[in-house]
Order: sequence, then structure tokens, then C-alpha cells
Amino acid sequence: MRWNEIEGWFSDADAQFVRQICSNIHGGVVVELGFFAGRCTAAVAPICKTNKNQYFAIDNCKGSSPRDPATKAQLSRDMKQIFENNMRSLQLLDYIQVHILDSAASSQLFSNSEVDFCFIDASHVAEDVKKDIEAWWPKIKPGGVLGGHDYTWGSVCGTVNAFVDKYELKFARSGNCWKILK
Repeated sequence: MRWNEIEGWFSDADAQFVRQICSNIHGGVVVELGFFAGRCTAAVAPICKTNKNQYFAIDNCKGSSPRDPATKAQLSRDMKQIFENNMRSLQLLDYIQVHILDSAASSQLFSNSEVDFCFIDASHVAEDVKKDIEAWWPKIKPGGVLGGHDYTWGSVCGTVNAFVDKYELKFARSGNCWKILK
């Protein structure tokens, strides 16, 4: 199985964007919020493993919110089991640290300025995206990256732009992905 054979919405361009970020991290901490079936994880974790980074995959495995259309793809499915089966088939399950937790609340697992890169792809609801950004921004090291997926969604784009504008931060994007440099 290859990463792009796993169910999900993470494109080749998305993978290239996130892999570039991860290729510059060595011996660090990478966190993925919202793993669904593991398509992004499978594309990115091998680089992190090679670079001796710790990789944390965090998802509540319940769908993000009844208001989030992406939740419909998860209803009545055991997403944790699907994710684990996919990671096992790629020989990544023993490497990845999996946590079944709320994305914003899970930030408490980390100290401030501990994380090199956090990739937000959990809920697509504006207030949830805002909570994730606000919870995870303090966890990012100086020189680190807070990024995410689904920038083309109005709720994600508006929330990310408001945060960037409020704090006058360095921002870049490519296709569906975005990143803010700390």
C-alpha cells in the first residue's frame, strides 16, 4: 500500500508542501491533528522517522462536529482501527504515537515552545479552527511552524487570515495547505 491509496483528501501537492516542512526538522517534535484514515500521516511520517523526529497523530475519532460536513465520512466507522490498520500495513504504527483526544485539549500534552511543527486538519468549523490555532501556537518553538489543511474552505481561510493579520505573522500557502512561521 502507498500513502495515496489511503482514503482521504490529501493531494500530491499537499504532501509535497508538508514534506518540505518536515524535511527541515531533525530530532524534533511533529504533531498532526486530525488523522482520519491516515493519508497525510502515511505521506509525511516516513520523512519524520528518517529524521529521527517524534511523530504524534491526534484525533478524537468521532468526527469533528455535526456542523462539519467532513464528519459524515466518519460516522459509524471505527476510524481508529482503520487508521491503525493502514499504519500497520506501512510499518509505521510502532513509530507513531497515537492519541485519541480532542485536538485543542491535546495541546496540554506538550510544553510551550516544544513543538517544531503542528499540522491542523481536525475540524473545519471556524470556532474549532480558532481554538486549535490558539491552543497550539504557544506550543510552537521559535522558528517552528504551525500549519494546516483545507485553506480553501472559507471557515479555515478566514480564521487563519484573522490570526495572521492580528499578530502580523509570516504566512505562506500552497493549494490547500498553509503555514505560519513563528
